[in-house]
Amino acid sequence: MTTDNFQFDPGVLQTLVGGTPALEIQNLNIRSLDEAHHFVRAYGYDLTKEEDREHLWRCYRRAVNYIRSHLLREGENIPEILADPHQMKDLANLLIYASTREVRQNSLQHWACAILKVMHVLVHLENDLFSQFSSDIQEQILEPLKRQVYKDPIAGTWLGGPQDDGRIQLEKFVIKSFKSSESSINKLLAKPSAVAFTILDKVGVRFVTRYLVDVFRVLRFLQEHHLISYPHVIANESNNTIYPLNVFLEVMDGFSKGREYKWAEVDERLRERLRRVGQDARYLKKPNIFSSGDYRFLKFITRRLVHIDLPGVRKLSFFYPYEVQIMDIETYTENLNGPSSHDQYKLRQKQMARQRILGFLDEQPQ
Repeated sequence: MTTDNFQFDPGVLQTLVGGTPALEIQNLNIRSLDEAHHFVRAYGYDLTKEEDREHLWRCYRRAVNYIRSHLLREGENIPEILADPHQMKDLANLLIYASTREVRQNSLQHWACAILKVMHVLVHLENDLFSQFSSDIQEQILEPLKRQVYKDPIAGTWLGGPQDDGRIQLEKFVIKSFKSSESSINKLLAKPSAVAFTILDKVGVRFVTRYLVDVFRVLRFLQEHHLISYPHVIANESNNTIYPLNVFLEVMDGFSKGREYKWAEVDERLRERLRRVGQDARYLKKPNIFSSGDYRFLKFITRRLVHIDLPGVRKLSFFYPYEVQIMDIETYTENLNGPSSHDQYKLRQKQMARQRILGFLDEQPQ
């Protein structure tokens, strides 16, 4: 038995059964162009086929452009031998460069790995269900919700029609804009555990209510009007830093039956009770390293069964996730400012993406 039988690739083992994401691998272990072509074929593409080659070259160009536009700082440049397709010649060469054992900082090996990591993210995004069926997914998820929101130039925006006794006045109803390609890339590069199919908020809505109590009334409305199906909620994705459920239910139980209350009065009782509870309040907070600790909202991820009619084949059906955010106007206004703002959130995310992909640059002596 030769000693080759005792040699294992640490990076491969760590990725397969060690819990290390593929983007954390420091280098590949590919020794020839033939081995590189086999690696790519196992990945899902055949470099001998023109269609696959063109697709991967397109991903390569997008990856180079993304790094240049979003991750590099002034004075930093990708080496031309890796950034120029004419010098690269065969994309398999990128895998060879990523497999060298250069130990110096800012090496070709580091840069080759950086490009491959961004390409990996792009490939997964382009082959996600949303990229194929975005129109059908958005229509089937959003239309039922949009039909229940009524906007009147005088009376304002309401969840529920004029004849609905349980309708709720809204300050805002926002359909979450589709994540740009750059935004999705940032998210996947920044979070070690993220892959394309775990981006759960590509589709979503936000309700901003006038009163605090209306946050929970919106939840009840969505469920009672069968706009959501709570069995499809992804429980470990829920977040509630608006108001603790245990305290809310206690306050609701304290109202006298048969008496009329104004919503402002209900809000005041909720806030007073929270002040008295203090540190005993139990919030549900899903950790997010990019969110400010001051950012408060109620959020859940649920799913809808989407049906796609494909010509010449039977109907395709699959569950697709979407996000529902709810907050009162006071909280919404506070979230727009300071470290809680969306711009600050995106900046922190981009900084982490740079660190994961180009950390070798920041390690160089100043």
